[in-house]
Amino acid sequence: MEHPSLDRFAEGSSAVDVLAGQAEIVDAVLAASRVFVAVASEALAGSSPDVTIPQFRALVLLEARKAMTIAELAEALGVVPSTATRMCDRLVAKRLVTRATDRTNRRQVTVSLRPEGRALIAESTRRRKERISELLTSIPPQDQVELAAALRLLVQAAAR
Repeated sequence: MEHPSLDRFAEGSSAVDVLAGQAEIVDAVLAASRVFVAVASEALAGSSPDVTIPQFRALVLLEARKAMTIAELAEALGVVPSTATRMCDRLVAKRLVTRATDRTNRRQVTVSLRPEGRALIAESTRRRKERISELLTSIPPQDQVELAAALRLLVQAAAR
């Protein structure tokens, strides 16, 4: 399905013009993102050990990729390696990740998720699903279907 504002963008207008034409949509997505951040924060609140959202994001990346070097983790998080190192220091101290030095290159450090880290992710995911399910109960079923379709499109756009 073609969208007029996307056609304008394809013809060379700026992203600012497209956003100006989509102000209501952008505002709605921003408001929804605040809801999702709040749900994620609530799901982590009271977890043991206590983790921040950036630390949780690192755990999720490690779960998806099994193991990563500090440099790879830093790049994936969009931070400098020293910041990733300090984050990993905290996650090691919380017994959520393990760190191993490469035998052939001692400067290369790999981090991976411990079972405790996997359990924390699973519990947080369970809590988020529960809270999102509660929120959805106030939305009519047909609107839920439309919402799911729209969110899938947004996720696909982000993946490109």
